[in-house]
Amino acid sequence: MKRRTLLKLLPFLPLGLAREEEGWAKAFGRFIQKVPPAGYLVYPLEANDLLAFEPFILDVRTEEERKKGYIPGSVHIYAGEVPDRLHELPKDKEALILVYCNSGSVSAVVAAFLQAMGYTNAKNIAHGFKGWLDAGLEVER
Repeated sequence: MKRRTLLKLLPFLPLGLAREEEGWAKAFGRFIQKVPPAGYLVYPLEANDLLAFEPFILDVRTEEERKKGYIPGSVHIYAGEVPDRLHELPKDKEALILVYCNSGSVSAVVAAFLQAMGYTNAKNIAHGFKGWLDAGLEVER
């Protein structure tokens, strides 16, 4: 599946859980209400500073993208698999979770999804892995 298609579909994942009589539009409205305004965005240098707090770092890129390098200590769960693999995230829903993709767009959706699922400290790394590289931060290959 292409990243553009995934990006278009990810916001609608919670809609699959909607009650039939409620309809997808109302379910989507409930989802949007649960996402806090921009409180889940951190820039690469700020994210690097947050490493001192030993966050759970979630890489939601494709396997091919990950092979090009990744943030040290990150766990790879492809974005489309996140809803089915929530059991692999920290049990503590207040734990700091830093999410990144290649550019920051798909991870923004995943971070918003995690926020809506109750992970209060899920944060998107702005500009993703490219931003991390541009900031000259440490990478594993």
